[in-house]
Amino acid sequence: MLMGQETELKFIGPDDALARVRRLPLFRRLARNRKPQTRALHAIYFDTDDLALRKAGYVLRVRNEGDGFVQTLKSANGPDVATRTEIKATVASLAPDVGAISDEAVRRRVAKALKKAVLKPQFSVEVRRTKVLLTPKRGTEIEAAFDTGVIRTLGEGRASQAPISELELELLKGSANDLVACAKELTAGQPLMLFLQSKAARGYALIKDEAEAPVYAQRLALSDTATADTAFTGVIGYCLNHLLGNWAAVTIARDPEGIHQMRVALRRLRSALTLFGGPFRTSLRAIEDEVRWLAGVMGEARDLDVFQDEVFRPAAEAHGEDERLRELATVVRTRRRIAWSHVFEALESERFRRLVIELAAVTYSKPWFDATIGGEDAMRDASEFARERLDHRRTRAVKLGKRIDDLDVSERHELRKRLKKLRYACDFFQSLFRKREVKAFVKRLSALQDVLGEMNDAAVARTLVRVILAEQGGDGAASIGYAGGVVVGWHVGHARERSEKLKRRWRRLAKLKAPWR
Repeated sequence: MLMGQETELKFIGPDDALARVRRLPLFRRLARNRKPQTRALHAIYFDTDDLALRKAGYVLRVRNEGDGFVQTLKSANGPDVATRTEIKATVASLAPDVGAISDEAVRRRVAKALKKAVLKPQFSVEVRRTKVLLTPKRGTEIEAAFDTGVIRTLGEGRASQAPISELELELLKGSANDLVACAKELTAGQPLMLFLQSKAARGYALIKDEAEAPVYAQRLALSDTATADTAFTGVIGYCLNHLLGNWAAVTIARDPEGIHQMRVALRRLRSALTLFGGPFRTSLRAIEDEVRWLAGVMGEARDLDVFQDEVFRPAAEAHGEDERLRELATVVRTRRRIAWSHVFEALESERFRRLVIELAAVTYSKPWFDATIGGEDAMRDASEFARERLDHRRTRAVKLGKRIDDLDVSERHELRKRLKKLRYACDFFQSLFRKREVKAFVKRLSALQDVLGEMNDAAVARTLVRVILAEQGGDGAASIGYAGGVVVGWHVGHARERSEKLKRRWRRLAKLKAPWR
């Protein structure tokens, strides 16, 4: 029986890109004339009908490795984006054996999650794996595995599958920084994307028919002993998982919600950099610039999605048939297609691929500890750190909120931004405080954000119509101007109702005691 941790980086891409990596002079040099080993692997993943293991944070598989059967239990989350705990054991067949889990505490947690329910095959993974040992330098060993194959759902009424085309680089000896350096060199210029979703996660998404569905931010769990360092590391991984989790929803499914979730992930990341500040932000200045670039590309497309579906549509439906409204709709659709093409270009670019590798790398290189930057804040108690930062963000919001009856448009927009930052901070640190109180606070905060978002629709409409008019010449300008006036006017007409709603919801939030106090 073996228990340990695996540290690996995985990349997905077309089969021919994997083949090109194997032919690189650099790859052959790192392999030092070692011959690749190829074999077929067949694994079955088990869970209960209600996926109790997955909900408990575990993945259980049994794999036929040719010379025997190996059961592996993996944790769904690790200390950084590249590391997962795994417990291996030899078993008699492709059937799982919970009793073979060597760690007693883990075995008890698994048994508790199962509650005597029967483990059943959920999906299989069949791959042809070619492995080569790489030695970038003395004392460093990295196993390169090229996997091609398929994931298939199992069980009654299931018949879904998804292809596998992956390069995994697993650190056997050396530092995680060596792993990152090797990954950067081998994938440079190749259409290979860092991919944080495991084969198991893909299988679970497949059985739930969510393989290309938008992914929402999951709850971030911090331990009672967490420091500011471990909290920041967790937040970076949390945002990166959220970002990459929506890659397929955008690039394959073309789902507008995927763009929205990617943009939210980037906003959370930028908010985290300002929230933690100090050495955390200083050490990531170059990354922050790249995040800002990508957020700008996403923002352009998202604003047009919102205008088309949430701003223009209700106003047009209320107004009725009008050729001038249709002209505006045509212009918006054209601009939206162009904006989406910019998103696709960005997500397929080397610049984006480098950004996500750099984000993954900092979760274990932790550059904020650099003595020249000053990393003493990193070892502060996370709860104390969180209270200080949350108090600051709440105070800034309250300062504006006290004048809720008299805020002008720009001040309401500023309040909206401050509340959004407060909400993100609550999401980052919620596990450190009482769950029920945090939930009540976030619920009222979200309701307030909703009405501010509705009020922002009119401002979005004004801005976009102004831009379109500035670019629209000839006879079309008059029609566009009229249609834009209809849309803006419809939203302005709801301003009084929304303003009263805003005041009520602000007062409800203001009554609540801060859950971190």
